[in-house]
Amino acid sequence: MIKSYKIVLIIQTVIILIGFFAFKKFYYTDYEQISRALVVIFGFLALVISAFSVLIQRIIVGVIDSDSTIEEVNNQTPNDKFWKNSFLINIILGVLTLIISITGLCSEIEIGVQNGNFVFDFFSSLLILTVSSITIGLLLRVRESINEITKFFGFLMAVISVIIFSGSLFAVSSESLWVTSYSSDSLYGIVHNLLKKEDSHIGTLPQVAVVDESAARADIERESEGEGEREEADSDYYGFNEMSFPDVETEGYFKNLFNDEKYDDAKVQGLAKLFLSNFLALEKGKSFTGIRKAAESGFYYEEYDEINKVDKKIRRNSEAIRNTFDSYNVLLYAFLSEKNYYDSSLNEMINMLITSHDDIYNTENPEQSLDKIYKTMIFGLKKEFPEYYFDNLSSFASENALSSINKNANMNSDDNNGSPDYNSKLNTVWFYSFWARRYKEKNIDVVYEILKEIKAHYEDN
Repeated sequence: MIKSYKIVLIIQTVIILIGFFAFKKFYYTDYEQISRALVVIFGFLALVISAFSVLIQRIIVGVIDSDSTIEEVNNQTPNDKFWKNSFLINIILGVLTLIISITGLCSEIEIGVQNGNFVFDFFSSLLILTVSSITIGLLLRVRESINEITKFFGFLMAVISVIIFSGSLFAVSSESLWVTSYSSDSLYGIVHNLLKKEDSHIGTLPQVAVVDESAARADIERESEGEGEREEADSDYYGFNEMSFPDVETEGYFKNLFNDEKYDDAKVQGLAKLFLSNFLALEKGKSFTGIRKAAESGFYYEEYDEINKVDKKIRRNSEAIRNTFDSYNVLLYAFLSEKNYYDSSLNEMINMLITSHDDIYNTENPEQSLDKIYKTMIFGLKKEFPEYYFDNLSSFASENALSSINKNANMNSDDNNGSPDYNSKLNTVWFYSFWARRYKEKNIDVVYEILKEIKAHYEDN
């Protein structure tokens, strides 16, 4: 029977503090994937430290009481409920942390750490666990005394204890490790998705988007280093803003989607003009780099609030994407004539997206290929850019695709910032990672179908 719970908790705190300061300077700057075995070790470490603390406590007490009788030891070491409760809470938190880590592995979680100092953060979380267990022990002790006076305050102490318990468990199992799962199918992804769900947003990839978009933003920042400010569209090259099609009627899907009558055909036509003239900044012979950079600027620098509002609403909802296209494709075809579709080289962009999709799905295991592409983009944000990504992704690209992308970069070298080789590699990475992002958002099929429908529409006319 352990009675010197105070000594156990003191030893445990000392061990954690030693780890806390020992790993304080252990740091790296990259976002890395960590092995599943390491997750189990982290989950089990709280119990290991507790067990080691008990072992040292038994040795200390054994040495101190070596000359005492059993009766004297029992009289000298009272079974204080405060320390006992604190120790038991500590053990329970440790067990639950282990269960969470094992559950995460059973759900095939694949995780990485976005903070290179995660070991230091882990010991910080264990310190939180120990301090919270002592705090809860104190609250339970107070509850015993106060319960005799008023049941309400006793209940309040219990509620506060539960809140501290839950917060500590969450801190140890996730936040203090700064662990992020890129897999929406994992337990972490599912729970994170539920917490981040907005309105009728059907989440499939909870802000993997958060990880995903941060990666894309980092790409843009790297690409633009030393190139000055981003270029703005000089003009509405094809005169989209002067076009008007009052006779074109749509199904008005956005009225129901946003539950807002303001989204009538006139407003949606305005969005279509903005999208084609400024967001994509279409002009004669637009290069892959030009269209990609225009779209990235719109999405990641949030210059077009209304368009981004629609994007956030439908991006992870395949049904909403399909309904949006079915409702408003008539506007797209009205504004974007066959002549301008080919003149702007938008046809080449769509063809290459379709080709890159087909290349990936011609591999032996397309889903595994998409996972590998996505992990390449996520776990390695500080790698050499774009060489690291290109070296890992180019194996999925066919010779025809690589040749077309390289040709486009060379033909437009005078208009694009950066060398043709740089832009060729960057565009290759973008085309193939585009489908990895769609796969993780679970909208890959509907996006592919829509692109093929657009291509077929212009080729058939």
